[in-house]
Amino acid sequence: MYMAVTEDQLNRWASAPSETENVKCENAIRVVSEALRAHFGDSIYFVRQGSHRNRTNIRLESDVDLAVVHSGYYFPDIDAMPAQDQQRFNNERTTAAYPYEKFKSDVYSVLQNTLGTANVERKSKCIRIKANTSRVNADVVPVYEHTRYQSYGVPIVRGVGFIPDGSSSPIYSYPEQHYANGTAKNTETHHAYKSIVRILKNMRDELTDKQMPSFMIESAVWNVPNRLFNEMRWRDSVSFVTAQIWQDMQNATRANEYVEVSGYWRLFPGAKRTPQQMQDFMLQAWQYVQ
Repeated sequence: MYMAVTEDQLNRWASAPSETENVKCENAIRVVSEALRAHFGDSIYFVRQGSHRNRTNIRLESDVDLAVVHSGYYFPDIDAMPAQDQQRFNNERTTAAYPYEKFKSDVYSVLQNTLGTANVERKSKCIRIKANTSRVNADVVPVYEHTRYQSYGVPIVRGVGFIPDGSSSPIYSYPEQHYANGTAKNTETHHAYKSIVRILKNMRDELTDKQMPSFMIESAVWNVPNRLFNEMRWRDSVSFVTAQIWQDMQNATRANEYVEVSGYWRLFPGAKRTPQQMQDFMLQAWQYVQ
């Protein structure tokens, strides 16, 4: 059993982090972008992503995710092309003169040389910049541009892609679409969507199972109908939202319809968690506010 959570506590959890924490986030972005811009010049640009950019971050996870995008190279996805178009594309494509692995290594070296080796750690999917008194942790993700094609020369969507260390297969994401869809959902729910995401993330950190990733929570809540967000009390809105997700996860067909906030990938299968794990988490969250 859980101790009864008050509406005041839920209201605090619904709020975004303080301005002081946001300043530390901006400081982390500034030192990284300045270091990399000095080396790569105009061949790169930056895309903010993750909870900080999407305004679903909470105090205990106020780190930043920053994609550094090389504009000279890209990862194509041609799976949706007709076979004839795929053949034409493959016949005309050339090998990149600047392999992705070299780009990531160069980003890593620049950040080490600028910020110090003790402050920079290479991970499989990113380069971690460690926090200090003036900045939060930053996950820097070197990426190439990415285009999904419908047919030869006709794109479906553009995003970014990277290759984890030890892999040969790119992972694609669509941060701009994620941001736009999350912002639209927040407007449509009278700013309740992002508040409920923050409440659930804070609640997760109070529960026994602390392993549900923030991205999964944010995406699951995005799939809930807008009408369930419009209660007067956070307790009621959280109850309705978690109950809906719990119910949906019991139906394999409905669970398979859940998508990431960008709208371009299914949330299940292939995600870090299963529908059963999401169902279990939402049950705990629902019980927490009863």
